Amino acid sequence: MSLLSLSNEVLICYIFSLDTISISDLQSLMVSCRPLYNIIRGSDELWRLKFIQRWGNFLLQTPNSYENDWFEWTTMRLKKAKEVQKAVQNMSSVAYPLGQSPLIVINELIVGSYPIPEYVQNELEEIVYDKKIRENKTTLHYARDVLVKVRISILDKKWRDFMAQPESRKSLFEGVALISQWSTLEHGTGQTCLKDLESSIEKITDRVKQLLELEVGKVSCASTDEPKKKNLKILDSINQVMFNELGFKQLSYFYVSDCNFYSNIQQAFERKEGCPAVLCAIYQEVARKMGIVCEAVYCDQHESNFWIRMMNRPKLLLRWKDSAGSEDDSIYIDVFHGGYYLNQSSLYPSSLREQPAASVDSVLFNMLGVLTHFMWNQYDEHGLERIRDDLSFYLRLKCSMSPQNPNIITWYAEHCIGLGIQLDDAIQLLQNYFQSPEYKPFVGNLFSRSPSKMLEECISKLNEQKAEIAAAKTVHHRPSSLKFSVGLVVICNYKKWRRNFRKPCVIVSWNVKFQESNEWKSKVTNRYYNEEDSDDEEVDEGDEDSDNEEVDEVKVCSRTKKVIPSQDQPHYHILLVDSDEDNPQFQLNVPEETLELLPAAVPIEHDKIWFHFERFDGRRYLPNAEKRAQFPEDEAVTLSLIG
Repeated sequence: MSLLSLSNEVLICYIFSLDTISISDLQSLMVSCRPLYNIIRGSDELWRLKFIQRWGNFLLQTPNSYENDWFEWTTMRLKKAKEVQKAVQNMSSVAYPLGQSPLIVINELIVGSYPIPEYVQNELEEIVYDKKIRENKTTLHYARDVLVKVRISILDKKWRDFMAQPESRKSLFEGVALISQWSTLEHGTGQTCLKDLESSIEKITDRVKQLLELEVGKVSCASTDEPKKKNLKILDSINQVMFNELGFKQLSYFYVSDCNFYSNIQQAFERKEGCPAVLCAIYQEVARKMGIVCEAVYCDQHESNFWIRMMNRPKLLLRWKDSAGSEDDSIYIDVFHGGYYLNQSSLYPSSLREQPAASVDSVLFNMLGVLTHFMWNQYDEHGLERIRDDLSFYLRLKCSMSPQNPNIITWYAEHCIGLGIQLDDAIQLLQNYFQSPEYKPFVGNLFSRSPSKMLEECISKLNEQKAEIAAAKTVHHRPSSLKFSVGLVVICNYKKWRRNFRKPCVIVSWNVKFQESNEWKSKVTNRYYNEEDSDDEEVDEGDEDSDNEEVDEVKVCSRTKKVIPSQDQPHYHILLVDSDEDNPQFQLNVPEETLELLPAAVPIEHDKIWFHFERFDGRRYLPNAEKRAQFPEDEAVTLSLIG
């Protein structure tokens, strides 16, 4: 029986719409004959169904200005999928050994308007959770890295659109949600979802309405209440639902591990705990849906608890004004303390009555300022690697919120230079700053670094990295004297704190002879190999923190020679994790005599390990394609050493 003998309705509704009929099946039918092509191509509903069956409903919130041609969108989505998969598979070849996806590749992937960037993000989320992809840790690393950078680009545009709105159209809830999305950039499919947040607000609002309906049933005269009394009942009901029933409360303290939680409104809904801006945003949005306008306002009063004061400085309140009453009739709502009302003049300073409403921008910048201030203090005090990386994300967010603020952009650029990360992004931000119609010549103080100088330094540092990538394509042929090979898990013997330590590590590369560098001398030598000199030389206490002084070349070289008897012996670059350190992850260049083969290999939990290797097989790390090309003879040696 021919398909063409059936009606179009039967074909579309009962055959082609089946889950077992894939998009590729439809495409094959379309090229088989012209009548089937016309039937399938002309059914927009069929293509909408197939799109959702394959990729879900992430496009259902399409802006009204877009016409949905689901056949065209499905075709475009398939094309983008191939482009993204190819880019991720090839990323290591252009980024090895630094592990950073070039921004130029990201920009090429997402060029175009909605929904192209969203297609790319959706495809990357699928790749990250694909079982086959996850077997190759190098590919997985780049899929995650590209996903984060694509999300930054998408959110960067959302922030620019948000900040360009007039104050009257800005929503604190939307701004806090955008910050929350930024804080979950690395969370895979767990990134904050605006649809979920709106659903949570609706649930609270519905419950408030239920309470009010019950109140109306109890009090027959409620319908004749004056507006002020009605509004106060609504506020009472919001307090009842949020703080008594659901148990929302202040975030009493945030540790290093809670930095992202501080700005994550989705977790605030889940844990019923949040910072002042988050709780105010939730309360204000529920009140808005109930027809009440509550404006944010700052108060000069200080919290008694130190950590609360750090999070809520200056103190953030919500203010409801009775349109028919006087200024003294305003109600001040302390959302951070259970929605407590401050409506008596004795409970707040008289100056608060004349205090203007706080702008949405000021609340968001203050929220971000508290977070970065805390993270920066933790970074300075402990040097925690995780704090450093998170701080980079939030500095980048500040650049999206203030793209014409030279101090913020140069701060971010300086951070990128120091860490050797996201240099192309810093360069793009600086160039956009100079090319903007709003550009004004930079006027700084004695200690400021000008954007033009910072741009030069970023370009110089990026060129150094490009040279390192190019050098990594040079083939290293093994000499017969070399003892170890790339991918081996070995023991590194070193001295620290006048004690001998033995830590497992993995070899990522080697040199026939020691290659000196100032970085190695100042960081590695002083940390790990000069302990023998501590009895011979007296250190002046005033010089312990003189990080800005130049390295004494003669002294450092003499120390190095004491520790390394022969610099002619092979040296190995290793990745080592030292759990006794605040910054536990190290990349070291060590002499061959400090290493010994580890009979039973163990995994090395280092963030940069997948820049070099595809997986750990229980005995050694398998080099990725770029590493195998750089050290072609090492694989056979590794296998012979581990038996």
